[in-house]
Amino acid sequence: MCIRDSYRLLEQSREAAIVSERNRLARDIHDTLAQGFTGVIMQLEAAKDAMQRKDWSAVDEHVGRAGRQARASLGDARRSVVALRPHSVREGQFRNALKELMRRLCDGSHVQATFQIEGEERPLALDWEDNLLRIAQEAFNNTLKHAKATAFRATLKYLLDRTEFHLVDDGRGFDISEPHDGFGLVGIRERVNSMKGRFSLQSGPGQGTDIRIVLDLNSS
Repeated sequence: MCIRDSYRLLEQSREAAIVSERNRLARDIHDTLAQGFTGVIMQLEAAKDAMQRKDWSAVDEHVGRAGRQARASLGDARRSVVALRPHSVREGQFRNALKELMRRLCDGSHVQATFQIEGEERPLALDWEDNLLRIAQEAFNNTLKHAKATAFRATLKYLLDRTEFHLVDDGRGFDISEPHDGFGLVGIRERVNSMKGRFSLQSGPGQGTDIRIVLDLNSS
């Protein structure tokens, strides 16, 4: 290989690395600041409605939730900036991190969220845990914002040769044959691709939304 070809390959590799890092930063910004602001706005809008009804106890409750969500999102953003993982995940408590995430996102909503683990639980690669945490956050926020659902279920299944992550709601669904890819679903697909996993989406008007992610263990 000549020197010119070597430089060209080096430049292509550098540009690919830059694009990959930009995409990662875009996902992190979306999954921390954007999602956090969405939750705060929802609580403040609920407080405004309660104020119009002169339900002052509900106003205090929604404003308090907005404050808690803002502080939690600020913590997430700070962790992303300094490239640290959430404390519960750093200690390997992935189950607790997912439960806490869903509890926080559910706070003040009318959606009943459940999380369950099937199979023999075992540690996953740290980047897999972080990606699955962000994917669950994105899927549940989509349910809150768009689905008008009453229930959301997350199931993490450990099998001998793979791990499956199943996210489903009972909302209004949408026609998957029509353009629907906002940044959220694009980000989920990018995270799954980074883990060399398989992503499937099933939905339809009035049929809820079903997301399934399969990760082969020999890919971690």
